[in-house]
Amino acid sequence: MPGNLGRAPIQIVEIDMPTCSRVYGTLPCTAVLGTTGKRKCYNTRATCQSPTGYSGTGTVTMRFGQNQSGLPVGVIPALTSVSTRATKINLSGIDPKTTALGQRARVTVVIQDFMHSDIGFDPYVSQRKSGAAQSDGIGYNPADRGTALARWHNRWPYYLGKPLRVLEGYEGDALASMRTRHYVITEWSGPSAGGVVEITAKDVLDLADNDKAQAPRASRGRLSADITASDTSLTLIPATVGDEYGASGYLVIGREVMTFTRSGDVLTLTGRGLLGTVASSHKTNDQVQEALYYQAQRMDLIVADLLKTYAGVPASFIDAAAWQAEVERWLGGIVFTGFIPKPEGVAKLIGELCQHGVMIWWDEISQKIRIACNRPLDIGESYVSLTDDANIIAGTADIEDMVDARASQVWFWHGVVDPTQSVSSSNMRALHVAGDLEGEGPDRYNEARVKEITSRWFGTAGDYANASVIADRLLARFRDTPIQLTCVLDAKDLAGMAPTAVLQVTTRLITDDTGAMVAYPMQVQYREETDPGNRVKIEAQTFKVTGRFGYIMLDGSPDYDAATAAQKIEGAWIVDDTLLSFPD
Repeated sequence: MPGNLGRAPIQIVEIDMPTCSRVYGTLPCTAVLGTTGKRKCYNTRATCQSPTGYSGTGTVTMRFGQNQSGLPVGVIPALTSVSTRATKINLSGIDPKTTALGQRARVTVVIQDFMHSDIGFDPYVSQRKSGAAQSDGIGYNPADRGTALARWHNRWPYYLGKPLRVLEGYEGDALASMRTRHYVITEWSGPSAGGVVEITAKDVLDLADNDKAQAPRASRGRLSADITASDTSLTLIPATVGDEYGASGYLVIGREVMTFTRSGDVLTLTGRGLLGTVASSHKTNDQVQEALYYQAQRMDLIVADLLKTYAGVPASFIDAAAWQAEVERWLGGIVFTGFIPKPEGVAKLIGELCQHGVMIWWDEISQKIRIACNRPLDIGESYVSLTDDANIIAGTADIEDMVDARASQVWFWHGVVDPTQSVSSSNMRALHVAGDLEGEGPDRYNEARVKEITSRWFGTAGDYANASVIADRLLARFRDTPIQLTCVLDAKDLAGMAPTAVLQVTTRLITDDTGAMVAYPMQVQYREETDPGNRVKIEAQTFKVTGRFGYIMLDGSPDYDAATAAQKIEGAWIVDDTLLSFPD
């Protein structure tokens, strides 16, 4: 790359672990050497001797690089390898080979264990040597006792979800100037007999995985006594479990939905047999599950709440303003109502929402979760040019027909019959079918390809208007078999290849019926630096959004003749459907 000729590329792995900000034996730390422990702690939660005084507000950062010249100060030359798998998006879960959230980004780093002085990782390292940190007064040199990663793993066994970053730059670069990819740790293996440690980390959406985050949370309360179909209150057991419930909300007992207000362990039932369920009697020890009910909300607000409240995703990873702008622009007027009667995986719930024509993914470079809708280019947006001559490395391009992604029919099930039961087509009251029956004919594809969407997110009544909008958009996008392009580019093209970027591809592999190359619109699904700083691999799929599009003008906008040039470019005006002209 320009400006980097002759400089060796460098990869650095950083891992952050929390540390206690207290001083051993100094209040509020109540640890006493010889009483609470044989040796002072290492200011980590696993070695803490005064849990009530623990304050994990500090951070220690481990930095590893390969054994090469030019490593910044403080980087330990123990890194053996870094292997990555990039994010791959999946619009509306149309690709049956992956989940609705697509393929998640992952990195695996291999580190060779090593001896270390513990300086910078143990606040009492000098006292270990003198013996003042041990109750028997006998000192030792940490550099001579075991290997660093083995003991650090013991001090920080709670590594799941902790930050791991991969920094990429060149010899002589400052850490702050290197491009950084962000992940969270999911696995730690080793050290092996050969001293090898393998650490796996995934993108931040891993925090929402179904086995790690559920919404609503499981309720532990049970009925203290039988209740009839007409009772207006109940008492929870065991004692004080009511503190785990909200002050008011929705709950489910058996197959009945109720509303409540709470005082201590006593719930006043303000509504019985709601959302189409039937008020009935319930028995002692029946579970009282607090439910989650989103009513007429924008999709971005629901996704943000699921991630922040139930998956513990930091708010800083969510660009709320960008999310709102995308959703209001392309799902304007569509609101979502979903009743969740029992704990379900957050990733599953977000995947259900993605079926409505939305892509959600982690951008590991900007450290943001992104949202994009199934939509045409907006006013002012333009295609990114990608050509054989200017961008694609010779001999690396390949195309494939994505037969499984074609949809000749989109079946959209909606309108939940029984909100306490599973989400399935048999539990839906309404169906909208968008179909391209001509495309199924013997002189076309000669087969049907059905994509089914089963949505709880239009409530118990359903929403025919918006179900048809979403289904019709998906059919327009996937009625013809999409083409997937795989190719390798120079690193100079990295910035324009972000997931969901829309390309105008000109390649010898895609031609018209005469054999002439044609500019073909495609959307990036996958981008990975296979050789950091040098080569980028991408996958892009057909971007075909058919039809004519216009944007409804705000109230108070002028008639066409009085509109400005900018308004005419962006807005749509309705004409007489017979004369096809303005009546004035």
